Amino acid sequence: MKQLVQFLKWGVLAPLSLCIGLVQAQGFPNKPIKILVPFGPGGSGDITARAFAQYLEAQFKQAVVIENKPGANGILGTDVVKNSPADGYTLLLTTNTTLAANLSLYKKVPYEPLKDFEHLGLFGTAASVAMVSKDSGIRTPADLTAYAKANPGKVFFGHYNSASQMTAEMFKVKTGAPMTGVPYKSIGTALQDFYGGQLQVLFLEYLPAMAQIDNPKSTAIGVTGATRFKPWPNIPAIGETYPGYELGFFLGLAAPAGTPGDVAAKLSGAISSALKDEAFLARLAKLGLEPSKISKADYPRFIQSEITRWSQVIKDAGIQPE
Repeated sequence: MKQLVQFLKWGVLAPLSLCIGLVQAQGFPNKPIKILVPFGPGGSGDITARAFAQYLEAQFKQAVVIENKPGANGILGTDVVKNSPADGYTLLLTTNTTLAANLSLYKKVPYEPLKDFEHLGLFGTAASVAMVSKDSGIRTPADLTAYAKANPGKVFFGHYNSASQMTAEMFKVKTGAPMTGVPYKSIGTALQDFYGGQLQVLFLEYLPAMAQIDNPKSTAIGVTGATRFKPWPNIPAIGETYPGYELGFFLGLAAPAGTPGDVAAKLSGAISSALKDEAFLARLAKLGLEPSKISKADYPRFIQSEITRWSQVIKDAGIQPE
């Protein structure tokens, strides 16, 4: 009798559940969508999320709201989305920091990147540029190394995510330059201290660096990508001076695990169509982001490879997890 009841229960509820899911997907979206950025405003993730939000609004005819929730190197906001309803209305701007680096930077992270999220797609990749004060007299990566070695304990770099931290840490490994990291919750406060003289160097992602590159108070001495950044042909790649130095980052979009398949497919499709849209691609180019060519099916494997890569970078830097 008990088995019969269970059979009837699942025989009725399973189709009902499927029907409800289909109805939800067909009506999606019927209210505003939120994209949570787990960092402060002004960074590469924030700027990219806002660009995609505008594209999504035009496609879905629904408002798309950006919410910044910085804290704990992106862990706080990422955990919020993990525990949000899996209905497609709360999305997460993902980065190498939240999905890869944090797993090695911290002893305990309250989420599993590949288990707790439905990864909808990758926007693209980019790198960073090392900025110093114009008054410092530093003009090249070699100058920074020499200055740091001549002034031990007096060279500080700010970091507000793994990209800004590990690019500097890798520089230390490759050059032996003694530099001390100072953590910040947002890029804005790091920039304030940089221009205030409390920081001697700041590694900025291309996107936010575009607003700083022509500042008369600063000098860009090298990019962290494997090659020079096309819009700045006169700024060398740091790897030209220190072979083997190269570190970039990625930006993507995710939803909580359990998001209905059709809803996830609709959102993934929007990312795919955006990456074929000339206006959106032009905007990404202006932001310094190289559009992704990785499919949704291959994206989880890419994330796993990034977890492995960042683990090695952090190990090489001798950083102990907090």
